[in-house]
Amino acid sequence: MADLVPSSSTAIAPAAERVAMADEAPDLEALFSFAREAELRVQTLRMTIEDHLVTARGPETVTYEIQLRHPGHARVTTRRGAEPMSRDYDVWLSDGESATTYQARSNVVSVRRLADRVAGSDQPGLPPFARQYVPRTRLPAGSLPEAFIHPHGLFRSVLVTGPLAVVGVQQVAGREAIVVRAQHPRTAKVLVDRPDRSVEVGIARDSGFVVLLTERVGHTVTRHAEVTSLELDATLFEATFELKLPADVRRLY
Repeated sequence: MADLVPSSSTAIAPAAERVAMADEAPDLEALFSFAREAELRVQTLRMTIEDHLVTARGPETVTYEIQLRHPGHARVTTRRGAEPMSRDYDVWLSDGESATTYQARSNVVSVRRLADRVAGSDQPGLPPFARQYVPRTRLPAGSLPEAFIHPHGLFRSVLVTGPLAVVGVQQVAGREAIVVRAQHPRTAKVLVDRPDRSVEVGIARDSGFVVLLTERVGHTVTRHAEVTSLELDATLFEATFELKLPADVRRLY
């Protein structure tokens, strides 16, 4: 049991302003603030997301397995398709300083230092829409795991660009999620920049994590991403954040 990670940490860490959501229906500002602080309420996290997409090639399913330990340690395994023995998967592993990316299908690995953020972009004096959120533990930039665990960019760049409304609650992975809908949010993709496009996001009432993301064009669901498993303060071992590579792996940099 020597490699068991303690559930508590002695390092000084930022604290969440809200430890729980009120029983009554929250306003959008309070709900989004609660969700932004979700990662600050846990020391470790294990999450699985199933992402169902409709593309030009037809329906696709991508599964994300996320394991996170503050501060800085994260592992994201991305699997494509439903075949459990398929080699079509990637692993992204970070220690807070650098990120290792392994592509199993091509047997290629690369190691890069995590990119520096723009100096001063997180200053509290900036308006919320211009302020860059600095997570306690970083995840792949622009990825679905990043949007679910660090939703500041999702809220700022997508949801608040269209009319917003709380449309109800839904059970997701055994948790009650408050569902928010944005009608015709701004998008950079011209093909889906339509007045009948909508995005729904489910935020877990107990933890604040995003657990649901559904995109529609008219009545057609073009994307449905849902958390199928969520463990807060899960027991994680040191080996979780180690990557064992085959002897014949090709190293790019």
